[in-house]
Amino acid sequence: MSDIYAVDFESYYDKQVSITTLGPRGYFEHPEFDAYLVSVVGDREGDEWVGNPKDYDWSKLEGKTVLSHNAAFDETLFFVGVEQGWWPSFTPKAWHCTADLMAYLGFPRSLAGAVSYCYGSEVDKSTRTNMGGKRWEDMTPEFKEEVCEYAIKDSVLCVQLWLDYEEHWPESERKISQVNRLIAQRGLPVNPEKIRKSVQHLKEVLWDAEQAIPWSGKSALLSKKAFDEECRRVGIEPPASLSQDDVEFQQWKSSHGDKYLWIPAVSDYRRINAMLKKIESFENGTCYDKNFENPRYYGGLMYAGAHTLRFSGSGGNLNLHNMEQKEKFGVNMRSLIEAPKGKALVPVDLSQIEVRTTCWLATRLMEELGKSWNMLDQIRDSRDIYETFAIHFGLWSLEQGILAEENPALRNSPVKPMTLGCGFGAGAAKLGALFGMSEDEAETAVQTFRRTMGPIVKLWYHYDDGLLAAYQHNKPYQIPLPSGRSMTYRNIKMGMKKVDREDGTSYIQKQILVQRIIHGRKAMVPVWGGVLTENGAQALARDIFADRMLALHDAGHKIILHVHDEALIECDECVAQEVLEEAESIMATPPDWIPDIPMAAEGKIVHEYTK
Repeated sequence: MSDIYAVDFESYYDKQVSITTLGPRGYFEHPEFDAYLVSVVGDREGDEWVGNPKDYDWSKLEGKTVLSHNAAFDETLFFVGVEQGWWPSFTPKAWHCTADLMAYLGFPRSLAGAVSYCYGSEVDKSTRTNMGGKRWEDMTPEFKEEVCEYAIKDSVLCVQLWLDYEEHWPESERKISQVNRLIAQRGLPVNPEKIRKSVQHLKEVLWDAEQAIPWSGKSALLSKKAFDEECRRVGIEPPASLSQDDVEFQQWKSSHGDKYLWIPAVSDYRRINAMLKKIESFENGTCYDKNFENPRYYGGLMYAGAHTLRFSGSGGNLNLHNMEQKEKFGVNMRSLIEAPKGKALVPVDLSQIEVRTTCWLATRLMEELGKSWNMLDQIRDSRDIYETFAIHFGLWSLEQGILAEENPALRNSPVKPMTLGCGFGAGAAKLGALFGMSEDEAETAVQTFRRTMGPIVKLWYHYDDGLLAAYQHNKPYQIPLPSGRSMTYRNIKMGMKKVDREDGTSYIQKQILVQRIIHGRKAMVPVWGGVLTENGAQALARDIFADRMLALHDAGHKIILHVHDEALIECDECVAQEVLEEAESIMATPPDWIPDIPMAAEGKIVHEYTK
């Protein structure tokens, strides 16, 4: 008998009945849902089974290591099936996700992408596509056989990936993967009536925006061609881009938006529609218990969703890591998450963690160079990190008193933007766009930061030099992290880019490109020392947060969501203060592997989830 088994469910889906539309639990509990097939493949040759999951002897997996390529689907489906009485339970030694394993290694997450990347062979997914809208009882005998072979092959490949690569996945990361799934499986308490009213309100706001667009009913509302034609009709030059991230478009919009109300209406229409789809996902993915009580939304949380291994949201239109932080268009999205009667929500986050990790990395570099930098000590001893940086920038002194009380305007700008925005090499244009600063203010802020924060600037060029050396020696470049892993940059190439001067001329500049997996595909992206500093700081912040998340979990706290550097705990209302104090203490305690980083955490007790 095998010690390791891959489990892969196949189920009915169509455009309406899908995990994308309904979320995982909403999909599994839909009346049209049917898990009609499961393949179970062991690590010993010939140990294979495929058929209806109700016919499988699940006791064979008792105490075994179970694998799935996307365990967020298969493990969750199995648990729901046990609750619904579809099949009996068993207790595995562990249930691991080979998709998470691939993501940890920086490989494509999908099974087809991983197999192609690791073995150079292609996986035909056309069978899965052809299964859409087909029920098992309606399939031809030939197609049923094809589906069974497809399911077995996927499980075989899952086992193969595990056997070949599991030794490179640390136990701590495996546990992070497992706890992350558990958090998503708990669901989020929501207020269905508030969700319903939010959907109705956004539909009305969307209609109002549509009526303000002159070409409504004639051309696609978001047509760039129609937008440009209307610009020329009223005598203004259309912008090159309508992207909300484009600085020039935002400046153009500010110049003309007050006079021509259809300009902000077009921008708003896209954002209102996107927000409406998110709220509708809340509505579609909300499930109830058997008494039609305890409404909870079940979404997705992705382990290693970014190349730094930071978590991300997943699934359909609602990315739980991309919810609006404040009210927008009359709706506060986060407030739809609401504690049930007798319960409380306790959000706790790591304070300015990327600023602290950046300073830690720069301090280590100074030590390697035989120099010292006491910024970490200053942060550790500070009453306010922004006051500490203001003093370091030469913009404040202790003799002037408490910055937050004596000059809050200075603290908010430029000190806070400089502290948060300049550490990764942002120029004046980007800093100004991010924080609403004038060109002169942003330029002064950037120059002050670079003059007073020399070790961080040195860190940028240290990474630049290392990347160039790796390119010259035709080998990957690694940034080691104190957690024990490294940020790895592969397939380093030298490219060229055109740079425009203010006088209208241009020149060609060399740039280094590295390979990255983006949406499951290999892509070459330009990087430099500032970007690598950001990557390293974010990766270290992620490792610290994941370590602290495990500590919260091990202490018995019920985490129901995490967003970036924040954990959301659900608890009994009567013990909320005790939970808050313990959670803040746990989050502010450095991991064993980085005891010298100064950390702080802040939380609160709320009924509705807020930032």
